Amino acid sequence: MNRDAKTAIILLLQGIFYKSDNEKAFYELLYNSYSAVSEYFETIGLELVIEENDGYAYLKNRVFEEGEEALPKLIKSRELSYKVSLLCVVLRRKIAEFEVQSEHERAVIGKEDIKGALELFLGTTFNELKMQKEIESTIKKVEDLGFLKKLKTVEEAYEIKPSIKAFVNASWLDDLDKKLQEYKEAKVWS
Repeated sequence: MNRDAKTAIILLLQGIFYKSDNEKAFYELLYNSYSAVSEYFETIGLELVIEENDGYAYLKNRVFEEGEEALPKLIKSRELSYKVSLLCVVLRRKIAEFEVQSEHERAVIGKEDIKGALELFLGTTFNELKMQKEIESTIKKVEDLGFLKKLKTVEEAYEIKPSIKAFVNASWLDDLDKKLQEYKEAKVWS
């Protein structure tokens, strides 16, 4: 296995591996080392997923067939807060709109647009400062998940990473609807 393939493995272990992180390693993974890297991860119960058109790759727990000896899950599921889930849905909708309407290479959203979208769902509060801090914290958490990346060239703007399409899909939205119903019944909105 060459250095670029090893680099791809390390970047995959760190999280979502975007082509822009290291194009040489991404192309090595895509065209030369897919089988070797995929087999490497299969031995520890992980599946390699590459979204070539959107330029990213990631690992997920392998689904074992009936009769196979399943391994413990290496990647743990994370419970997202209501606000983080809400922002993910907003971003998923924005990237879908972007793909239909824009000719630009990447979807960009301003911090004020994010705040405006979240405030619609969070309602009004008497403590505006507290709400702004909570929105900032939510944006940071979504950045940490790898779905937003702060732009260096434009102040207070973020790139919406295309990987959000793989994680916020119909199944995820169904699960969110169930959780929202639970929140509504419990009246827990934090």
